[in-house]
Formats: sequence, C-alpha cells, structure tokens
Amino acid sequence: MKEQILHKLEEIEKTENVTVLYAVETGSRAWGHANENSDYDVSFIYKRNDISEYLVLDKFEDVIQHDDGVFDFAGWDVKKALHLHYKSNPNLREWLISPGVYVPDEIGIFDGFEDFRPEILRNYYFGLANKTYKKYVRGNDLRDLKIVKKTLYVIRCTLAWKLLDNGIMPQMDFNELIEKCEISDELKSAIFALKDAYSALAIDEVGDEVFEMIHAWIEESFGEFTNKPFKAPKRNIEDYNERFFEIIGLR
Repeated sequence: MKEQILHKLEEIEKTENVTVLYAVETGSRAWGHANENSDYDVSFIYKRNDISEYLVLDKFEDVIQHDDGVFDFAGWDVKKALHLHYKSNPNLREWLISPGVYVPDEIGIFDGFEDFRPEILRNYYFGLANKTYKKYVRGNDLRDLKIVKKTLYVIRCTLAWKLLDNGIMPQMDFNELIEKCEISDELKSAIFALKDAYSALAIDEVGDEVFEMIHAWIEESFGEFTNKPFKAPKRNIEDYNERFFEIIGLR
C-alpha cells in the first residue's frame, strides 16, 4: 500500500508542479482504531517549484486535495504550514507526530521553533469533542457503526485534553492515550472493548454496560472542563519568514 501512496504522491508532484517535503498517514489508521473499510488519509506538505507562483497580488491556492474513496490526500503549501505552526495549530501537530511516515522531513521544516502551546491544544480538543458529541452522537443509535466511529473520535479528544490538564502532551496512538490517562481500569477496559469491536466490525458483541459506562464518562467529563483564559507568548514571525525564504530558495 505504501508503494501505491508514494506513486500517487509522485503523480501529484508532476500534475501540480510541486515538491512533496513531508507526507504521513493521519486519521483512524494513524490513531490505531481503523477497520477494514477505513480509507487512507494521507497528509502532506509541499512547496511550489515555480517561485513566481508565490509572488502574486491575489491569493494563491495553498491546498491540494485528491480523494478517490480509498485514498484521501490533503496537502498544505509550506507557507501555509509554517503559518499554522506559528499559530500552534493542533491539526499540524498531529501531522508532525504521526507514526506512519511516507516521506520524511529531510530539510527540517520546523527545526528550532518553539513547541506547540498546550493551552491551545487543550481548548481545541475539548471544543472538538464537545461539538462532535452534541452534533453526531447524542440522541442517535449508539451502536450504529458511523456513530461508534464518532464516539471513538470524541473519546480520543477527551483523553487528549485530560492528559494536557495533567501536563502531558498527547500522542497519536489511541492505546497510549487510554493507558496514560487517569481513569479507572474498568473504564479503560470498556474503551478498549469498544475500540477493538469497531476495528473487527463486531459492535453487536459489545454489552450495553460498555456503552452506558463510556457515554456517562463522556458527559461527566464535559461537565468537569473549566475554561482557563491564557495569553500565549508571541513568536517571532520573522523567524518563520526566514525559514520560508530558505525553503523556496530565496536565501
């Protein structure tokens, strides 16, 4: 499968006249709760080969997307990626810590920059969990496969912000999130059971008590979240500009 993905990335390079600087697996396959029907979510950072395309007055396209139902490719221009790093964007962080690397970052795009701000990540993961739960999960058939997928997403985000509350930067691996979070062994077993059943497409084998325990914990967790105002220190945007100039060959 990796060869197919690399071949597709080469096709994108040719058709879009870009160079892929970094490419990884994201989504459920990177998180560790995919099943046989899960597609491949490939995220990548690229630079334009024609520097003049950056030197335009109107806004240029800084995203490349290709989705054929099996492979979902989403690329960000390196200028966009550097700006998102400057803003401590949580999605970009997940790209950078993904365990499934297809094209390694050989030029060190973000080397030397300050790490992502925990406060921004914490608020992001709580907001995403809360919004997803209210919009897609609450009030629906909790055993529906699509709803279970959303539930696992909510669980992952909730575990992430809880770890951040304890000063731990969350990683992508779902099993690691479960093990590191301060929750009961009974709840851990329930989450593992739901995750494994989803991966095996065997939701019918999960007992009602598992669903009840997990969803009660989610609701309770939302009530425990406290909004902590913060002012993130400003980074030097000129450092990012210099890195961008280096990457596209203007330095």
